[in-house]
Amino acid sequence: MKNWMIYGANGYTGKLIAQQAVKLGLTPILAGRGAAVKELANTLGLLAERFDLQDTVATRQALQKVDLVLNCAGPFSATATPMIRACLDSGCHYLDITGEIGVFEHAQQQHASAEKVGIVICPGVGFDVIPTDCVAAALKQALPDATQLALGFDSRSSLSPGTAKTSVEGLALGGKVRQNGQ
Repeated sequence: MKNWMIYGANGYTGKLIAQQAVKLGLTPILAGRGAAVKELANTLGLLAERFDLQDTVATRQALQKVDLVLNCAGPFSATATPMIRACLDSGCHYLDITGEIGVFEHAQQQHASAEKVGIVICPGVGFDVIPTDCVAAALKQALPDATQLALGFDSRSSLSPGTAKTSVEGLALGGKVRQNGQ
């Protein structure tokens, strides 16, 4: 992999991921639309790119420098579609940390296009989706006769500002149930 990028790196979760990446000896390019991303990059000794997803030319140019982008800029209902489009256009793999159902549905609709250009589009690599699926799979392997699974999580931390905003925006959408992969 030539390089990877964290878009939304100066947000709450993006910053935590950037800091952890540096602790692990990784050198992502930090990106976002505001000047704060360059300040964070300087503090962490990393490179920075500043662009707005509404500027499709600048977005594509930035993504041509990397093999993979981790989108940490929420609400993902606003950022995932333009970033996924730019990834398809530039051949860059896409990950994000969303839990927003609409983003998963949009990503699934892009499967054939992603396959055609040879990229992976994988939303939900944050805590609430893929990791919990891994826990469920491990539990099923350990308890093969189990027929139901209910996962519950407790945390001493509060919601990040972005997660709180996304949660409030999602109240109007009602709930959804994922059953048998659907």
